[in-house]
Amino acid sequence: MLKYLLIPLGVLSAIVLAAPDLVVLGYFFLIIPGLILTVVPTVFVYLLATFLIRPFVPMSSRIGSTAIAFGLAIALGFLVMLPWRMTELRRFQQAAIPDIVATPVIRLSGHVLVDFPPERGRVSKKTSCDHRCTVLLDLPGVESVTKISGDNAATYRCGADAAGTLVQPDQPQKILDAFGKLSRPHGIGAFEARKHLGRALQADWALRIAQGQTLRKDTPLENDRIDWRVVYQDIRQPGQPRIKRLEICDRNGTVKARRSLVQHRVPAFFFHFGFEGAFTNARFTIGGSTYSNQARYFDFDPDVELLRSTGIPKPDPAPDAVARMERSLAETLDDPNATEAQLLMAPMWLSLFRYDADKTQVDTIAKILLEERIADPYELLQTALRSKTDLTALRHGLTKRFLAADDPKARAWYVTALVDMPDGTFAQPSNNERAIWERADSVPEAAPFLERLADQGTVVVPILMATLDGVLEKPWHERWRVIRGVREAFKRLGPDASGAIPRITELMTEQRSPLTNSSKDRLQWLVALHRMGVPVEELPYGSWVKTASDLQRQSKRVRDQVERYEAERLEEG
Repeated sequence: MLKYLLIPLGVLSAIVLAAPDLVVLGYFFLIIPGLILTVVPTVFVYLLATFLIRPFVPMSSRIGSTAIAFGLAIALGFLVMLPWRMTELRRFQQAAIPDIVATPVIRLSGHVLVDFPPERGRVSKKTSCDHRCTVLLDLPGVESVTKISGDNAATYRCGADAAGTLVQPDQPQKILDAFGKLSRPHGIGAFEARKHLGRALQADWALRIAQGQTLRKDTPLENDRIDWRVVYQDIRQPGQPRIKRLEICDRNGTVKARRSLVQHRVPAFFFHFGFEGAFTNARFTIGGSTYSNQARYFDFDPDVELLRSTGIPKPDPAPDAVARMERSLAETLDDPNATEAQLLMAPMWLSLFRYDADKTQVDTIAKILLEERIADPYELLQTALRSKTDLTALRHGLTKRFLAADDPKARAWYVTALVDMPDGTFAQPSNNERAIWERADSVPEAAPFLERLADQGTVVVPILMATLDGVLEKPWHERWRVIRGVREAFKRLGPDASGAIPRITELMTEQRSPLTNSSKDRLQWLVALHRMGVPVEELPYGSWVKTASDLQRQSKRVRDQVERYEAERLEEG
């Protein structure tokens, strides 16, 4: 009887172990099927063990021997798990060292070292004075903050006589998130209040730096001069406890405050299969549970624990700090004798915005772009400007920065901003704009700007054709950007580019057209030709059209693409 039960259970166990999503479906539709599928593999293992043990039980009664064999199987499941469970419990207990509450709170002073691992997903080869660094430098009595992040280290000081290289703070407003978790405010109102306070804090730092209280970066301070150490560990190793731990030590290495979150998966008392996950990561595991030294749902934030242990006061910048910063920035941009510290207000002002700088800020941004004493701001502009903002006022600054940029990413961003400007912007081009067009076949990032030659009308058709013919013999990877730029210019010109139809048609009908490398390329050239004036039925479809139905289908594709293109142009205004 037992062996006949094992066969279907074994088959079902193999199926659910191979396809655990079936268990999720069982839970989704009806709870009971999901529960049954979850326990099937465990039942099969213990029944199989019972079947194998039963012949060795010295008992004539099959029911009695089966019951004894089943009990021995359960005991075996316990004995198998015991050494493993004890080992993992020992690992957890060794990692979960007691917390130390600072009573009274620690008053940091002198030279403070902050050792935090690099943030995941944020790759940087150098350190910066982040929100922890800035909030500590604001404490009375703190002379310097030495920051260690991975293999990088630097010491930061703030003051008129501080030694080192002038730098700007890195997102000092992020410390407000930790203060928010301490006070636990909720709702949109609390979010907006924190946002305004954050901008005021950034502006306050900018004003202080411009007024002489500069932030300087220097070589790391010697270990024997450090008065306090704030060390955060975030340890993730396969098979080991997950540890998050913040410790504050004095100059003698004595731990004055410690807060930890230690979590470790410990096997269950007896062997069974557990089930975890949902549709995306459903899987069976060996049964167990996660042990933690903190309460369930405890959220460990090292910044919050630092504030709790040290009593750092919440920053309180002046409410009008942003307005004063903007007035000071305007004066600085008009001052030919402005200092390096004063000019640092420009990137710090741009960092106030997160995709919300609009037309009211464009004039100031235009001055920043034209100011050669300010470093290339393209990375800040990427995250500062609101989508669909009219950047026409930035025209001359963008072209100037494009020609000066060494970073291909910067050139690509500047030329994209130029291409997206309103129709007719470049009808009367400047010398810098002409210079970008002249580099279209030698600087890859300049090629998309060919599209805006169309602003000058029919007179540029010979120039576009000469540019196109000049790259046809080059390899595809060297010519495709120029070809696309010319094609987009013809789309913009429409009937004004009709003079180029014979040559484009000739190139398109070649067996291996130099204008295309994919079906998408061919479709877009057909769109361009139709916009230029070729009837949709007379377009050079080539091998795409062999029958009347093919022509009807391809004609519809072209019309749809033209309608989409014209709708997008209309939306762009």
